[in-house]
Amino acid sequence: MGMFGQSRRQVFKPSPYDTRRRSKGLPRWFILLLLGILIGGGGVLILQASYGPKRLTMMESQQLTDQLASVTLERQQLQSNLTALESELKTTQNLANKSVDELKTEIAALKGRVEPLRQELDMFLGAITSNVTFDPVGISGASFTQAPGKAKLDYRVLIVQEDDQQPVYDGRIEVTFEGRYPNGKSGAIKALVEPFSVGHYQQLSGALEFPNQFQASRATLRIYQAQGERALSYRTFKVENPS
Repeated sequence: MGMFGQSRRQVFKPSPYDTRRRSKGLPRWFILLLLGILIGGGGVLILQASYGPKRLTMMESQQLTDQLASVTLERQQLQSNLTALESELKTTQNLANKSVDELKTEIAALKGRVEPLRQELDMFLGAITSNVTFDPVGISGASFTQAPGKAKLDYRVLIVQEDDQQPVYDGRIEVTFEGRYPNGKSGAIKALVEPFSVGHYQQLSGALEFPNQFQASRATLRIYQAQGERALSYRTFKVENPS
């Protein structure tokens, strides 16, 4: 190319990656970044002020702190009460368990004492029902006592059924006494009529007084149905006259 020829000037094209170029002011990208941060922070503050939770004042904050302290104290008190109740419940439960154990021991001891009594009762029931005619009830035994010269007579009568599986029987017993009056004349008096209801066994007892100083020597017992007229069974017993 000649000396007088037209020369071409190179046009300077700045490159963002060219580190050789020194700027006199802040880079544009840094200014944009700062503006974005400021605008974003302001927007966050505006949103919090408009839609966020209300910020507490110093007095409200103090009140909230006091309430929290009060709730904490109350919770501690409740926990203390709960601990005391648990301890009391445990003590009560231990006492209850001890009482139950003592009751079990007492029951076991009572069973040990009752069993011999039950055996004796079975023997007694077997004895009172032996040699008794049941139709459906019978007279197992009786005793009559009248002191000489006294009008009062004491009696005991034991009426039985064959076993304890029988239904309750309703009837009546009539007793006729034979004896003498003070003038030596003999006589008979039907002085006792008593209703009864018997399951397995029933004892009738009491006292009566004879008229005219009658002294009984023998008693004849007859059993009837409650409204019956026919005697179902009868037995005769001697009247004791203890001096």
